[in-house]
Amino acid sequence: MNFIAQWFASLSLMLKQPLGAYCDVETAHGDALVTRYGDYLSFVRIDGLRRMCTKAEYADMAKAMRLDLSGTLEERGHAIQGFYISDPDLSEREINRVNMTACRTVAKEVGLDLDDILDERMRIWPRVMRWEAAYYVLWTRRGILTKEEKKILKEEMAELAKDCPAIGESQKFFLRSEVMAAHHAGFVARVVNSFKSLDIHAEELTAHEALKVARETLYRETSGSPWKAILPGQKLMPLLPEDDETHPKAEGLLWPSIRSQMLSFDAITQGGQQVVLGTNTYAPIDMVMGPEDPRPFLELASHLGHDRIPWRASFLLEAAGRNGMAFKEIGATFLGMFPQNGDLRRAFAALRQAREEDNHGAVKFRASFATWAPGDDVRKLRRRASTLSQRLEGWGNCKTGTMAGDPLDAAMSSVPGMAVASTAPPSLALLGDALLMQPWSRTASPWETGSVLFQLPHGGLWPYDPAGGSKRPSVVDLFVAPPGSGKSVLANTINLGLCLSSAVLGSRGAKLPMIGKVDIGPSAQGFVRLIQEALGPARRHEAIYTLMQLTPGHEFNVFDLQLGCEYPLTLERAFLQNFLVLLTLPPDRDEPHEGVPQLINVLIDEVYRLHTDIQGGYPKIYQAGIDSEVDRAIGRLGIVLHEHEPHWRDVVNELFKRREYRLAEVAQRHAVPILEDLIKAVQSEIVRDQFNALQLHTTAEKVTELFSRYLQDAIRMYPILNKPTKLDFGPARIIVLDLAEVAPTGSAVANRQTSIMYLLARHILARNFFLKPDYLEQVPSAYRDYHHDLFREAYESIKRLDYDEWHRTSGSPQIRAQAALDIREGRKHNVQLGFSSQQIKDMGNDIISQSTGRWVLRAGDEEEAKTIIERFHLTEASARVLRSSLNGPGPNGAPVLAILQAGAYRYEQLLVNRLGPVELWAFSTTPGDTSLRNTLYSRLGFSEALRRLSQIFPHGSALKEIERRKEERLRNGERDESVQAGVVDELVAELMDGLGIGLKLRDHVDAQNEEKTLASVA
Repeated sequence: MNFIAQWFASLSLMLKQPLGAYCDVETAHGDALVTRYGDYLSFVRIDGLRRMCTKAEYADMAKAMRLDLSGTLEERGHAIQGFYISDPDLSEREINRVNMTACRTVAKEVGLDLDDILDERMRIWPRVMRWEAAYYVLWTRRGILTKEEKKILKEEMAELAKDCPAIGESQKFFLRSEVMAAHHAGFVARVVNSFKSLDIHAEELTAHEALKVARETLYRETSGSPWKAILPGQKLMPLLPEDDETHPKAEGLLWPSIRSQMLSFDAITQGGQQVVLGTNTYAPIDMVMGPEDPRPFLELASHLGHDRIPWRASFLLEAAGRNGMAFKEIGATFLGMFPQNGDLRRAFAALRQAREEDNHGAVKFRASFATWAPGDDVRKLRRRASTLSQRLEGWGNCKTGTMAGDPLDAAMSSVPGMAVASTAPPSLALLGDALLMQPWSRTASPWETGSVLFQLPHGGLWPYDPAGGSKRPSVVDLFVAPPGSGKSVLANTINLGLCLSSAVLGSRGAKLPMIGKVDIGPSAQGFVRLIQEALGPARRHEAIYTLMQLTPGHEFNVFDLQLGCEYPLTLERAFLQNFLVLLTLPPDRDEPHEGVPQLINVLIDEVYRLHTDIQGGYPKIYQAGIDSEVDRAIGRLGIVLHEHEPHWRDVVNELFKRREYRLAEVAQRHAVPILEDLIKAVQSEIVRDQFNALQLHTTAEKVTELFSRYLQDAIRMYPILNKPTKLDFGPARIIVLDLAEVAPTGSAVANRQTSIMYLLARHILARNFFLKPDYLEQVPSAYRDYHHDLFREAYESIKRLDYDEWHRTSGSPQIRAQAALDIREGRKHNVQLGFSSQQIKDMGNDIISQSTGRWVLRAGDEEEAKTIIERFHLTEASARVLRSSLNGPGPNGAPVLAILQAGAYRYEQLLVNRLGPVELWAFSTTPGDTSLRNTLYSRLGFSEALRRLSQIFPHGSALKEIERRKEERLRNGERDESVQAGVVDELVAELMDGLGIGLKLRDHVDAQNEEKTLASVA
């Protein structure tokens, strides 16, 4: 038998069929392709599952798919070719396509010099990520037609052929048939609907896209090219016949054959196991015996993904036919005298039992694979072929073979859409088992491109668009994990991605997004410093990090208004209501005293009314010497004010008329009320008439007296709230307020102060986030033209407000109410919100229920894991990931379980946030690392400090080295309080001088100098 097989292989090689003989595709009909035999085929791209599954769930899905499709594969006429391809060598091109090209373009438009970060990503990501794609090629053959339909088809073809002249090698468009097209469209719709019902994202390709996939599979070097096939209906430049040609052929006026367009290079066989196609040599491998234990395709793809070899697979499913199965079973029974046929008889018995008991049909199943290597690198190709073969045989215990006769025939068997053919021997498989092995179990992302790129655990690409776009118009993110799990780095990654998102390219030019963050500690300080350095000295003021303090210089008046306004806008008024209730709330209470909210509601209107030019009012009087810059402007511009009662409001109007808008804003800060003005407002006639009779039962005092008492106490505790604003961020678009020094914990009074500071910070950061053109009606007419563009820009800009350590607001319903209001209004104003905390219970049910993005980086303990699983309604597979795969940041990145609501679908995926050492050092929030980094910033500058740190500590942290040196110093008797600083100073000196651990830097510099010398000599 071996001799006969070798003889047939030699004969096949001697025949040397042309490459075009392997392509049956003739023309196109709509989105479908038509073969030379009149068969129809379509490509369906399978983006994959939106959620992770267990092995049992994969089997259940295959069963459901089998029930949906069993009728289509019962009789001959339909075929399914499952195709998958993975190519790590194309990862760089794919990374550029889905992420890097757009990021570089946006960075240039916005004016961010992030080349160091982006170049580092391109050095790292292609080495650990890989490109992959999966398709179903759906075939409908003429055997599906009934006798009557065949008759109609024959008449159609005859009529078309009669009217059509000889067209030579051009596309035989007359092979198209409405009868076949109807059958095929029903088949395609049935398969796609089956995918959709199982939460698998799939989409039918156009004919052009399908042919491009087939050509790029055939010639890997053409991947990403702009090639597009010429199909019937397209504009065509005719071929001009030669002058001596008396009878030119009609084919010169028609569309050239698909074979001539696709097959640009012929194939060269090398022995019986390799074939050269284009610039690559291919090694085909066939599955000669199906697996003993059919397993999901993802298991095979994951193992080979870690091996990082290029490979492709084609699984061909066709109807087995009742007669064919019966004939084989009879043969197995007839040969029962031979002991080796016992397994075969038992297999047929199992198939018969499955059909009789569960109506589980069988199909003819063939599987072909191939791997490749560039040029004539035979050794690399053999290693890859060996790896592929071993992984295949470990996938449920199947058998593979490489002796396929003609290697070109075998290699073409794994090219999608060329023909319903395969050199692999057919197996008789249960349809459910065959479907389980198809490549639909890969992982899907809602976005095809995104300014953030995550890595899948097996190396695949998972683009993420932090702007949300049409697929996620409401962005409310929750970050849950104990300290040290990577929350801050992930949040910084998303915010940097937002800066590089195409959403910042507005109609008025490219601008940074408006990002505000309420921080506890310097978790976002590195992000701000990175943006500042990327903007350059002239624009570094657009990103600001401020440590909030209750000291002069940090004054902020919550009664500030939009320029020219005398009353707050609707949402500003809602904030004031919440803030004043919180400010006058006893530390031991969660709810205000009876009547206080109503009193505040009246007071807000009254205090602003009293500061206007009305009878009985007391508008703020201008006094020289309060603001020297405004004083100089008044003299310089020749502004004449009222001699006896010059008002600050008059100064505002005069400066505005002269287009001194910034100074007008400064002047307005002195024209609006401050906290102590509420005490006067409480004594006004309007307030006394409504509230003087209201007396509290608990304290036996009037509600106006209680309010005044608490307000005076707040003024004493928070003096920065009772003065005109000095905390001015100007045109900054990225602002981080660090509340570490003003947000204490441990007592009721401390917690109340923290709540007040959170709400104040929210107003400072986001008071302009919710502006929209509709509010122009609330602006004085003289100022509407000025505010029109500002309101429209604020409304159209993408904005994000992040809260760190959200658990600190758990005792403040006012802050939670403000956050809930912001969430409800966020979608209408293009405002994103993010909340970060250590436990899921810290978030609160209202925020959890409205969140659209849940990022879990680790569960603190089993109790927390149970809470997360129950509250987020995680699947069994996601629950397993939460318990076993979220182990915190490591050399291979930081894993995160992402639960996203995008459009009408829910996605649950395990992702890896993979950053390079420069980026990790820039975003680091660990105290020891930040101390070392910031000291080097001050000594060496931003870029050089990061370069040296990334060279010496490529994993983004020096903690192990710091701890080692601390322990050594402690053993030598040094005092604990001085050890940390001494170790950091020691490391700084070594990194600056290239000594000790910094000696590695000298090797790097010497290598660079050597390269420069060689280049200059050349």
